[in-house]
Amino acid sequence: MVNEDCVWTLPNVIIWDMASMWQFHLRRWRCETVQCGTVKLRVHSPNPENGPRSIGAVKVLRISVTDRCNYRCVYCMPADGVAWLPKDELLTFEEIAAVAGAASRIHGIRRFKLTGGEPTLRRGIVDLVYLLSRTGAVDDLSLTTNGQLLPDLARPLREAGLDRITVSLDSLRPDRFLKITRTGDLATVLRGIDRAVDAGIDSIKINCVVMRGVNDDEAADFARLTLDRPVTVRFIEYMPLGESAVAVDEIGPRGGCGAQQRGDVFVAEDEIRSRIEGEMGELEPVDRATESGVGPAVVYRVPGAVGRVGFISAMSKPFCSTCNRLRLTATGVLRSCLFEGGEVDIKPILRGHSPGAADDVADQLAQAMVDCVRLKPETHSYHGNEQMSRIGG
Repeated sequence: MVNEDCVWTLPNVIIWDMASMWQFHLRRWRCETVQCGTVKLRVHSPNPENGPRSIGAVKVLRISVTDRCNYRCVYCMPADGVAWLPKDELLTFEEIAAVAGAASRIHGIRRFKLTGGEPTLRRGIVDLVYLLSRTGAVDDLSLTTNGQLLPDLARPLREAGLDRITVSLDSLRPDRFLKITRTGDLATVLRGIDRAVDAGIDSIKINCVVMRGVNDDEAADFARLTLDRPVTVRFIEYMPLGESAVAVDEIGPRGGCGAQQRGDVFVAEDEIRSRIEGEMGELEPVDRATESGVGPAVVYRVPGAVGRVGFISAMSKPFCSTCNRLRLTATGVLRSCLFEGGEVDIKPILRGHSPGAADDVADQLAQAMVDCVRLKPETHSYHGNEQMSRIGG
């Protein structure tokens, strides 16, 4: 028997009541009595008014505009893809604008990132950028893309009002790139990045998910991209989400969690950085305030480089305590965490009101955001419960 006044402070204690098979991760609670069969625990519950669980901490809303993608990346979805959502389940552009307006006007959230799936597949994406950029609610509008359609869209997106772009790129070797994406063409993506530069998009970031035995030997090659290009290359630790495989030959475990625990896929930031410095010299710290955006990357510069390199290390160095974002899925669900949320469905708010009730809708949307941010875990788990393509990364 455990005394009910006992306070557990270990970072990740798991307690099983074999009768009910309930599992509690104590790191997510503060000051709350939890009944587990015959065991009553006095633990802490989060204070919703402080830190990342406060709506005031939210600086950016990531908006997924589609779950569809023209790639089948090995770490994102199975080779045969996933079932796409019916189009009528996706939020309309007007509904997306309503959410952005409520976030901006009521909560002061004025940074928005359009994601997918692959957002450039959404019919009319240029029109959505134009709509959002002219609402008066947006200070910074960015888009994350695999770059496959960027050669034709870079200039129209910039002219419509897009400020920044992030391109997901996991190999600089054409044959390997094809194996990872299963459908992508590296030359097209690189041409798209050049077109974005030519179009006047000043802030271009390249995201590389590092996987052992897949592309971990290319870290220095990616860093070299910054020597003569004004881009920021960000190395992202592999994050197991949904039912993805983790090896280009598709022999790897499904779901990714087992691979990471065995260490045969996961590569930590310290190792990635060591590989880069071994070939290019010690990285120089960069003041984060000089980097565009408000993301979690820790930024450096290769000696003498024009661009920068950054590290997003959600697994080895979780940054949950400084999390400053919410996510909106393509189907209208606010999600508090990439790995596990805390979700609030706002589609009934958007589609269940009477004409002329715009102010009431905005207030309800704003309250839903408050409710959702309070559901953020103290520290995320080690395996996500949803496909990346449906969350928006």
